[in-house]
Amino acid sequence: MAIADALKTNRTVKELFLAKNQIGDAGTLALAEALKANKTVRTLYLSDNRIGDAGAQALAEALTVNETLTFLRMDKNILTSAGITALTQTGNAVCKLDGLDNQRVPSPAELAQNQSAAAARAAVTQPSANLQSAFQFLRSDLAAKSTLLDSKLAAKAQQVRTTKAQERTANGQELAPEDQQLRSKLAVKEAELATKEQELKQLRSSLAAKVQELATKDQELAAKDQTPKELELAAKEQELKQLRSSLAAKVQELATKDQELAAKDQTPKELELAAKEQELKQLRSSLAAKDQELAAKDRKLKSALDRIDVFERNQASVHGPIPKVPFTALVTATNNFSEDSLLGVGAFGRVHSGSLPGPPVAVAIKKLLAESIVSYTAFQSELDSLSKFRHQNIITILACAEGHGAYCLVYEFMPNGSVRDRLDCTNNTPPLAWTQRHRIAADVSRGMNYVQTAFFPDHVLFHRDLKTDNVLLDAHFNAKVSDFGLVRDAPHFDDKKSLHTKNFQGTGPYMCPQLLESGRMTIKTDVYAFGMILLELTTADKPGIGLKSKARKAVRHQTINDMLDPALNTTDAERPLINELVTLALECLEDDADDRPSFNTLLATLNPE
Repeated sequence: MAIADALKTNRTVKELFLAKNQIGDAGTLALAEALKANKTVRTLYLSDNRIGDAGAQALAEALTVNETLTFLRMDKNILTSAGITALTQTGNAVCKLDGLDNQRVPSPAELAQNQSAAAARAAVTQPSANLQSAFQFLRSDLAAKSTLLDSKLAAKAQQVRTTKAQERTANGQELAPEDQQLRSKLAVKEAELATKEQELKQLRSSLAAKVQELATKDQELAAKDQTPKELELAAKEQELKQLRSSLAAKVQELATKDQELAAKDQTPKELELAAKEQELKQLRSSLAAKDQELAAKDRKLKSALDRIDVFERNQASVHGPIPKVPFTALVTATNNFSEDSLLGVGAFGRVHSGSLPGPPVAVAIKKLLAESIVSYTAFQSELDSLSKFRHQNIITILACAEGHGAYCLVYEFMPNGSVRDRLDCTNNTPPLAWTQRHRIAADVSRGMNYVQTAFFPDHVLFHRDLKTDNVLLDAHFNAKVSDFGLVRDAPHFDDKKSLHTKNFQGTGPYMCPQLLESGRMTIKTDVYAFGMILLELTTADKPGIGLKSKARKAVRHQTINDMLDPALNTTDAERPLINELVTLALECLEDDADDRPSFNTLLATLNPE
């Protein structure tokens, strides 16, 4: 009835599909009246309903005045020859009738209902004195249908309640053994954590002894004015590396077990079991706290190892010229710079792996072509810059060589490659964990803060090509900034000054808008590139304007979790920290350099210790 009322005033609907709706003659009478007034509906499907001859006669009357309807389908109803004849003899040449010859046999109930509707129609067509009896019939018919529908709904509700009760009982029985299994695993996990803490205490004690031993040897060397005992230091460095490797293996084993346990924690629970789920969440939270405590102790231990490593490596070095080695030694170390030793190709040359003579030391050798003036300038710039740097987060240059039309720089070897390679999982390497990514961010900010402040205010250095390809990782995933071929030196520079250049060298996605538009460089120029690195660490996406736009939209709509690297598998405790890192990245990517934080501020934020 409501549809019929709407059709009387509707001016937009052109097709109406009412098949399989149990429409009888009463409903068809209302539709026929609506079609007399409607001028827009062109197609009407009334298949598989309960329409009898009374409804067909009403539709036939409507077709005598309606010139808009062009298609009417009436198959699988209960029309007899009387109703079909009425429809076919309307004289309407516009409307095509379909399915009239495909009718079904009505049930006794349908016959009774349609006979009543026919009587009501007859009453409606008689003088107004019979209108009251017709309406009374329609109301009675509607009340009977309402009672039948209420009965069916009550039966269906009872069936649903019974099914849900059975499902809750089954779910409760299934959860009990799983709950007990999870508690057992948590107990084992706590025992493992206690064992790891004891091992860490023993390692710290051993390290303290090593530090004391090194200090004693330093005093002896100073008293006797002897040269550093490189072989002894190399042996001790190897011993420390073995300790770190053992610790890393144990941490990895613990992380694997954490992931297995986390997978169990993700089993869906019914709402009725909320109390048990809350208890399990509390147990997982306790386990996460212990994991964080272990990770913090691991970071402190590795930091101590790194400080010892840097001290041993550099105690024979002073801020002076880089040692030169024979070019032939590098030819031998790289098998004449063969493709088998090639690590990668950079802007000014190729990088090979090799091993220097004497105590075996793995190195990376950058070979630049002397024919290129730009390459020679990069060689001199990087040589001058790295001769001044001695820092745990700056790549260490060991030697240089020149000969046979080429220039070479010899660096410490970084076995875990670049951050970009690790984000891409090159050579099927495992993805970086969140703790590793956060430490990389802190390491880069520490290294760049040193670059900008080591000689301040007499000199300020601009890297100009800071990117994930130029951030390398050692055996313990400590990050070191490399590739200083584009470094620019600015004497007597402060945070209020700027430097103008027409030489726009660098990598496009990492270059700040002010540099591209006006050639203006400030101490915040490299901060822009660092912001792009932070977004790469959180998403693993390639750098670019699109990545920055996506991050801004995610922060604005509070959907940061949707843009994160799926390989992160973050915990509830880690997600707020990641959100803060994305927000910090966007601060670094501000178009106006004055609105960006300094590396000193970034270091304090990322490494508050």
